[in-house]
Amino acid sequence: MSFENEELLANRVREKELKTLNRGVWAEELRNGQELPLGGSLFSSELTTKLELDFESFNDRLENFNEENIRSLFQKNKKAFLDWLEEVGAQIDPYLFYVCCQVQNKTHKLLAVDPKNNVSSFERREVYNKNKNKPKLSSLIGKTECGERAALGQYLLQKVGLESIYVGGVSMDDAKDSNEYPTPHSFVVIKNRENPQETIIFDIARPKSQHNLPRLLKPDVPFNYELLKDKEEVLVGATEVLQGRRLYFGVGEQVAGEHNIIGKG
Repeated sequence: MSFENEELLANRVREKELKTLNRGVWAEELRNGQELPLGGSLFSSELTTKLELDFESFNDRLENFNEENIRSLFQKNKKAFLDWLEEVGAQIDPYLFYVCCQVQNKTHKLLAVDPKNNVSSFERREVYNKNKNKPKLSSLIGKTECGERAALGQYLLQKVGLESIYVGGVSMDDAKDSNEYPTPHSFVVIKNRENPQETIIFDIARPKSQHNLPRLLKPDVPFNYELLKDKEEVLVGATEVLQGRRLYFGVGEQVAGEHNIIGKG
């Protein structure tokens, strides 16, 4: 097989891995070299803005970031960590929460995220414009938002053995508020290791407080592709495992009004 045919076949495989949503994408695996669709125009559903996932550029800082080392660290800190989870009343798999803590912190370090300072959207947009709307992830260090952070976070979860999905969709604070507009948002969905039908939403771009704790939420129903496939709009209610705040995640247009809510509402 020629190099050109191999590259064509590889591109087709990558395209199959990225499932289409309304104004978004569902990606069960992200790989080095993929182009990840992130966004586009308000007037078109086509996602023309893309991100080149050059994960290999971070490999020199990920040599020790693997399942074996993460599990070892968890065992060393297990008692104190379990005591803390019990104190705050978080009902969640302790190991999953610990992994998300590690992924949250590593993502922030690799992408130079400062939780105390918001990124300038102008600076980020400038990088995309200079690279014809297809910049490399590494070129956005210090200028990332939810799409870039969720992509790297999902890649790191893959590295440590947790099955997860990158979702480009929308989120809302209160889907029952007819005056609120859905906001384009990228996040990660993690499958329960013991029961794959149960899912956790990892809102990696919006950590809890300046202590950089992961924002993990339990959706009212299992968050899967079939739930969002071919839907113009659907929003799923979810409850934070810390403090119990309610948020909504799904797909849809940036339009206020009544919304199609699944779950407790």
